[in-house]
Amino acid sequence: MSISDPANLFQRVPELRAFSDDPKISRAIESGDPFKVYRSLVLARLFRRLPQHKDVLKELTSERRLFAKPLKGTPSLGTINSVGFSFVGESERDTDGSHIALHAFVILFALPLVPMGSYVVRSTGDRQWQIYARAPLGIMGWLYTRGLALALVIMVLTGAAASYHEASNQDLIILNGFEIPVNVKIGEQTRMIPALGRATLTLPVGHLRGEASADKTGIIDTYDQTLESSDRYSIWNIAGAAPLVENTIIYSKVKPSDPGQAGSQIVYCGKRLMEFANIKYLFSEPPQSMSMSKHESSVSVKQLTIINQAGTPGVMSCLNYAFEHGQEKDMLGALEAYAAIKDWETRATEIALYIARSASNAEALRISRKVLKIHPDDVMLERSVQDLRDDIGEHELMLKEYAQRASQHADSSSEQYLYASLLSGSEGLQTMKTLRQKFPQDANILRSLTWRKFVHGDSKGAAQDLQQLSTLSPENASYLFDTQIKLLLTQQRAADALKILDAAMNNSKGLERAVHALEFSEIARQVNNGDPEKYLRNMPEDEDGKLLDIYRAKAGLPATNAANRDLPIVKLSQSLRSSPEQTLDLMKQINAIQVRKYLGADQLALLYGEASRINNKAAKDKLQQLMHMRKADLLVFEQFVRGDKVSLDEVDFETDVLAAAYFIRSRNPQLPSQERQNLRQLAAKTDVLQGVVSTAIKQWQS
Repeated sequence: MSISDPANLFQRVPELRAFSDDPKISRAIESGDPFKVYRSLVLARLFRRLPQHKDVLKELTSERRLFAKPLKGTPSLGTINSVGFSFVGESERDTDGSHIALHAFVILFALPLVPMGSYVVRSTGDRQWQIYARAPLGIMGWLYTRGLALALVIMVLTGAAASYHEASNQDLIILNGFEIPVNVKIGEQTRMIPALGRATLTLPVGHLRGEASADKTGIIDTYDQTLESSDRYSIWNIAGAAPLVENTIIYSKVKPSDPGQAGSQIVYCGKRLMEFANIKYLFSEPPQSMSMSKHESSVSVKQLTIINQAGTPGVMSCLNYAFEHGQEKDMLGALEAYAAIKDWETRATEIALYIARSASNAEALRISRKVLKIHPDDVMLERSVQDLRDDIGEHELMLKEYAQRASQHADSSSEQYLYASLLSGSEGLQTMKTLRQKFPQDANILRSLTWRKFVHGDSKGAAQDLQQLSTLSPENASYLFDTQIKLLLTQQRAADALKILDAAMNNSKGLERAVHALEFSEIARQVNNGDPEKYLRNMPEDEDGKLLDIYRAKAGLPATNAANRDLPIVKLSQSLRSSPEQTLDLMKQINAIQVRKYLGADQLALLYGEASRINNKAAKDKLQQLMHMRKADLLVFEQFVRGDKVSLDEVDFETDVLAAAYFIRSRNPQLPSQERQNLRQLAAKTDVLQGVVSTAIKQWQS
C-alpha cells in the first residue's frame, strides 16, 4: 500500500514501512509530523494493538532522536530565586555527550512543575546548553501535559458553570423562631426547618412565592419576593419570630473607657425579610482578640447570630425585647402565628390580642373574629370581641344584635350573659341579679355580678358572691384577684390581704409580680408590722432593675439603679405623686406602648382626668386610646371631672378610676367648697389601697 511521506520518515526510519497497513500510524506518517508518528507508535505499544510487531515497536519508541524536529526558536531558560525555566533529566545519551532533556518550568532549580517539551542538547557548563533539535516528549511527560491541559479546561468550565450558577441562583437563609418544626415550600423546593433552627435553600433568582406551615396549624407565613443574585445574605425570618441580631465588634489595641465603643447591636425581632452585607461571622462566634497592623488602632467586624435563651422559644424572647423597647407592634405577625400554633389557647390569644390592640382596633377585631370561628363557644373571647366593637362605636348595633340572640335562646346562660354584659350601671347590675337567680351554676354570670356589686358599693354582697364563686369555679374567681384584695381592705382585713399577696408572689413573675409587689407595698404601709419594700428590693429576671425601679417609683421609693433615675416612665411616676403639670409635660417623651404597659388604672385616670379638666388636648388625645372604657362611659368621665352635672350611677368604673374621678372633680374651683371637700373625702375612702390617688390628694396643689 502506497502512502505519502512528506517528512521523509521512511528514509530516516525504514522500519516504519512495516506499519503502512495500520490506519492510525499511516495517518500520522501522512501528516508529516514526526511527533504524531512517535505518539501513534507509543499508543500502539501501550495498548498492544500490533503484537506481531512488539519488538519493533519497543525498539522505535526507545529512540526518540529518530523522530526529532528542527528548532523553531530558542526555548526560554533562566531562573530567579530558584524558580524559572531550565533543562532537567537525561536520556538516550550519545558518545558526544548529547542527550535528550526535558525543558520545564522548575522550582528549586531542578524540580519540574510544568513540562514544556523535550530537546536534544549537550551541556557546555553550569546550566549552559547547546541545543540541536526538538524531540517528542516521553509518554509520561506527554500524558502529564495532556492531563494538565484537561485539568485547566475542567477548571475553566467549572468556573464558568459556577459563575453561571451564582448569577442565576441565590441562597436564602430561613429562620424558625418557633418551638416546633416548620415546613417550607418555595417553588418546587421543600424543606423542614427544625424547631428554633435554620436552613439554607439555593433558589433560582426572580420572583418567587412560597409558604411556611406547621402541622395541624396550616400556613403561618408566606414568601412573595423577587430574589436577586448578590453577595449579600438574604434571610427569611418566618413571621419575624426568631431573635436575629447583628453585632458589630470593635477590636482595639487600647481598651476603650466607654463600653459603648466596644461595639453595637441591632435586633431584628418582628422583621421578616432582610439582606445583610459584609458579615464576617455568620452564625458563628468571633474570636476574643484580633491581630492588627502597626498602622491600625482598631478593627471592626460584623456578626449575624440568633439569641437563644434556655427554655424560652425565640418568639417569646423577641416579645420580651419588644416590650422593653416599645416595639410590640412589630411582633403582631409572629404572635398571631404563635397563637395559631398553640391552637389559640387562652394565654397566647390574650397576648396576641393585646398587641393587636396596640396596632389598631381593626386588627384586634380581625384576629378575634378569626379565633371565634375556631372556638365559637369561648364566651370570654366573645366578650373581648364585644369590647373591641365597643371601641369602634358599635355599641348600639351590638345591643340590638345580642338582644335578639338572647330572646331566641332564652334557656342559654351564655347568650343571656353576653347580652347583659353590654348593659351598664344599675340596669346591668339588676339584669345580672335576675340571671343569677335563673342560672345559679353559671360562673360567668356570678363573676360579673360580684364585680358589679363591688364597684357599685355593695362590698358585703360582693364578698358573699366571691366566696360562692371560689367554690363554683376557682378559675373564674382568680380573675377577680384584685377585687378580692380590695374587698378584704374594705372589711379591715389588711393582714389577710398581705397573706394572699404573699402566696401569689410565689407563682408570679414579670409585670404580674411587679403589680402584686406594689399592692403589697401599699397595704403594708397601712399596718404597723408590714414591710413596704419586702418585694420591691429586687425583682427576679430583671437584670438592669428597670422594672423594679419603675414600680418603686410608683410606690414613691427611690431607684436602686442610678441609670434608671432618668427613665421617662420613672420620672413620670414620681412626678405624678406631686405635680400634675410636670407629669402632663413628661407625657410628650413617652410612647403610648410604655404608658399602656406600665401605668395603672389609677395613674391613667388621674392623668386623663386632669388633661380633660384643663383641656390639655395633646395629652388627652394620647391618653384617650389607653383608657379601657366604652366611649359613652368615657364621655361621662370627662363631663364628671370637668364639674358638669352628671351621675356615675349608670356607668361601671373600677374603684381606682372612681377615686381618681372624685379627686379630679374636687379640683374645679367653680364648685362649692363643701362639695369639693366631700369629693376629696369620698376619693380617699374609695382608694382602699391608699395608692397614688391618696398621695395626690395630699400633695397636689389645689
